[in-house]
Amino acid sequence: MIRGTVLGQVWATRQAAGLIGRKLLLVAVEASDRLLVCVDTMQAGVGDEVLVSFGSGARNVLRPGPDNRDLLCDAAIAQVVDGSDDGAG
Repeated sequence: MIRGTVLGQVWATRQAAGLIGRKLLLVAVEASDRLLVCVDTMQAGVGDEVLVSFGSGARNVLRPGPDNRDLLCDAAIAQVVDGSDDGAG
């Protein structure tokens, strides 16, 4: 998992069938210049600090269990961060 901040939403006029009805968010990775497009599962908003899961972890956020290989997802928001002891949140 990585930590980042939601910058905004990503819209598309056409998308793969597995993404229909899913909100996509643009996330800036903490302490990096990297940007990610993530499936939103937590109803996160602009400015929210979030934890992002990748690969099979992202698919498990969307649908837990071994029967999720059909999901089209490589990055998913798994948690909205309320605070931390590192002084960043």
